[in-house]
Order: sequence, then C-alpha cells, then structure tokens
Amino acid sequence: MYGQVLTFFYNSHSKSSFLRYIEGLYQTRILMKQLCGLCLMFVSVQIFCQDTHYWTYRYGTKAVLMGGAAVGGLADNTSVIYNPALLSQVKSTSISINSNAYQVVNITAKNGAGPGLDVVSSQFSAVPITVSGLIPKKQSSRLTLGYAIIVPAEFTFKATAREDAAIDIVTAGTESPGPEDYVGQFSNSTRLSENQGAFALAYKFSDKFSVGLTNQFIYRSHTYTKNELCRMILNNSVTPGNGTLVTTNESQTIEYTNLRYVPKLGLAFASGNWSAGAALSFPSITIGGTGTIARDIAANNLQVNLQTNPNNPPILSRTSTFSNLALNARETGLTTTIQTPLSVSAGFTYQKSKWLFAASAEWFGSVALYNIMNPADNTFKRPSNLQVDGQKFLQVNASNKSVFNWAIGVERTVSNRVSISGGFRTNRSYFDKTFDDRAVARGRRTLNDNSLNLDISSWDIYHMVFGFTLNQERRDLSLGLTYSWADDGAIRQFANFDQPTESTFLLGQKQTTTARYYSFGVLLGYTLRVRSQN
Repeated sequence: MYGQVLTFFYNSHSKSSFLRYIEGLYQTRILMKQLCGLCLMFVSVQIFCQDTHYWTYRYGTKAVLMGGAAVGGLADNTSVIYNPALLSQVKSTSISINSNAYQVVNITAKNGAGPGLDVVSSQFSAVPITVSGLIPKKQSSRLTLGYAIIVPAEFTFKATAREDAAIDIVTAGTESPGPEDYVGQFSNSTRLSENQGAFALAYKFSDKFSVGLTNQFIYRSHTYTKNELCRMILNNSVTPGNGTLVTTNESQTIEYTNLRYVPKLGLAFASGNWSAGAALSFPSITIGGTGTIARDIAANNLQVNLQTNPNNPPILSRTSTFSNLALNARETGLTTTIQTPLSVSAGFTYQKSKWLFAASAEWFGSVALYNIMNPADNTFKRPSNLQVDGQKFLQVNASNKSVFNWAIGVERTVSNRVSISGGFRTNRSYFDKTFDDRAVARGRRTLNDNSLNLDISSWDIYHMVFGFTLNQERRDLSLGLTYSWADDGAIRQFANFDQPTESTFLLGQKQTTTARYYSFGVLLGYTLRVRSQN
C-alpha cells in the first residue's frame, strides 16, 4: 500500500572588460580562500541527482567539460577517480576545485497516483564542491600519489498527492448503496547522500606504460519516509456523511548509514598524439554501518471475506476479527550492507593540432537481490493470528541490473589562454524492475507484508555540457552549462487511488505510467598548479 549554447566568443587581440575582470579576480588570493572555504562546506549543501545511476556527476575541471570521457587520459588529477594509472601523465602538481554551482531539477510522474494525479518533485539549490589533487614528488620519481574528495551520489525527492471523490467502492449487497465519500493521500520523502574519499598511487614503467591503484572509501547516508492513508464513509446512515468510517493507513521510516571500500586498478598507455586506458573496479566490501526501520499498518471496519474456499461464494463481514487489524514494528542498531558491482571501463584520447577528442565507456555488472538490513521477527500484530511474515515485513530489499554507459568529448583551443569544450554522456538506471514483479507475485499486496524497496528513479538520463576554460601559467578557471533529460520511460506508480477496493486496503492496483525528468546546471572549476614537473 502502501507503495527528475551557452556560447562564448573570445578575441585574443582585444579582451573585453569583463574578461579582464575575471582574469584579475582569480589571480588574487581572496578567490582561493573563498573556494577553500566552500570546500569545507560541501557536506552540508544539497545536490540533486538520482538514486539509481552511476554517472550522474563527473569530476575534474577538464573532464567535466568533456562529458566525463576521461578514462583514456585528459592530464587531469581527477584520474584518481577515473583511472589511477593516468596520474603518471599529469605534468604538474595541482589542486582542482569543481562545483555544480546551481541546479534546477524537475521530476514529473504522469498519473503517478492515478488518472489526473501527477506526482511532481522540483528542486533548486546550490550543490557541493569536489576537490582533487596530486601530492608533490621528486622530479625523478616514477611514483605519483593523488587524492580526491567527491560526492558520487546524492538524491532528494519530495512529493505528495491527494484524491477526494465520491467512488462506488462497496458494490456487494445493500449495505452501502451508491458512491461513498472517499479520501486518499500519500507523501514520499527521501534523501540519499554519498561522500567519497579516495587515495591513489600510479607507477610509470616507461614513457608509454603505467599502472595505478585507487583506494575508495564511500560513506552512505539514507533517510526515507512514506505515508499513505485512505478514508471511506459508508452510506449506512439516514444522515448523509454520518455513516461508518472505514480507514486504512501505512507509514514507513528507514534511516541507515554504511561505509564501504572499493578498490580500483588502472592501466594507461600514451604514445604520440594517442592516449588510452582501462580500469577495473571491484565489488564493494562493507566496513560497517547501522540502521533503523519502522513500519506501521492499521485498518478499521474493513470488509473481509471469510470464505476460505475460492470455489464457493464469498462471505463478507465487517465485524470479523480481521476487520480491525494493526501491524507495528521498529528495530534499531541493525547492521547494514550496501553492494556495488564489478565494473570495467576503457577509453582513449587523440590530440591533433588545436583539437582534443576523447571517448570512454563503462560496463557495470548486476547485483542479485539482497537485504540492506536483516531484522528479526518482532512484529506486533493484532489479531495475533494474522498471517504475516514478520521478518519480511521489515526487510529492505535492493538489487541492481547491469548497465552500460558511454561518453564523448571534444576540446578546441582558441588561443594560448582560452579553450572551448563540449561533451555528451549516457546515464542509464540500474533500477531492477523485477522487484515490481516480485511484489505483484506476493499476493498483489493485499496485505502488504512484502519487503520494502527504497529506489525511486528508474529512468535513463542523458547529459550535455558546454563551456570554456581561461588558462594562465599556474591557474585555470572554467565555466560551463549542463542540460540533462530523460526519456518518458515506463515506471511504477507511486500510489493508486483509482478504483480502490477493500481487499486492497482502499487502494487501486499500481499501474505502469511515465516519468519526465530534466535538469539545468551551472558548472564552475578552478585549478591551481603548485609547480611544474618538467
């Protein structure tokens, strides 16, 4: 039941006053101090991406503006994340700060709660900063060390829907002739956040070949609430509106944290105008985490069928022991597990004259059905002989389907101080739609003792980016725009208030509907090169 061209022209012979202002600004120490101050705030500001996608955000001043096509080498210190072996190709020790400064996200599920009841979630906010850098080393050293602090996943979704209508729900007998006054309402709120710290090392065997290893530690925090209630007044009183009140409701609250470790191996090759690389990310290893699950279901004056033989006519009763029922459970301090799959990525870059081309792709394996938390069977239920699997009542399921993403990017050097970049990438959802099939198979949710699933987004997203970079000897300043959209893919309804029945707790059966998603964002990037290695 209780089931989101900027165009820029630069004249190298005559700079505008605006450009002179920008270049002068980022030469000052004040800007650096401000950016570092923002870095310290990145864990407290909100970002709006998706909860079932791996490639929503890319990292690195150069890589971001080229769509994230960085596995083959872009001489960017965020190779810590893409491919650690590429760190050996970076020519200077540097620190990069990137931010999606502002972003607007809209998610609309058409008829998401029934015909004419769209479910909409819109957000506008500042988004966090990512930091990456290389550790200074001796010029002759073959070993390069790097680090990164990023936000690989963050998702906020808030939506409500309500139906108030006269619907003929009680059709059997003469107990309540005509349509009944009916109210159905639901609210859903979720906030998922991941923060990642990574430390990488790369070893250069020769001028052409290098290998690397990244140690990634990912901290995940997730809060999820959902409430659904339904009310119906029977037409069994001589005074309209004074009939028997029939109610059902469910509430879910899930909170958990998890820390996991993901190692990544990388290989890189560079020769002339070409560079190529490949990386292998291993399945995650859980280090620790705790969680709390609470769930409550109640129904009053519900009409039930006492007939146990499906071949005989139903025996309907509103005074049965099961007409008034309650299910309640809450467990704290549960151990958590988050599983992420094996992934393989590869890419290349090619530089010719003033042009740079890049392409990357990554395959993510599947993750079989597992439980994020495993509660015990301590469910309070009345009547006490209610046939409900108390352990399954609190379980939180998760599973990931296999996906394949690819990205392309291009950069054009306009002058020795300005370059223009653009990129495109896919971002396919790993949402496992077989979860819906399993839920339907378990009695079509007539009692809703099926396990919980917290995933919301299930649509494939496509990202475009365009921007420019101003270069100085030791500093780069980047500015860009992003636009993301999704196909109107088939998704499950969040709720259904159409054709409610008492056998489904005053809800209709969830149907397939479509979702629209789009997002606009502004990108900022700053790179400070500490010293050249040449």
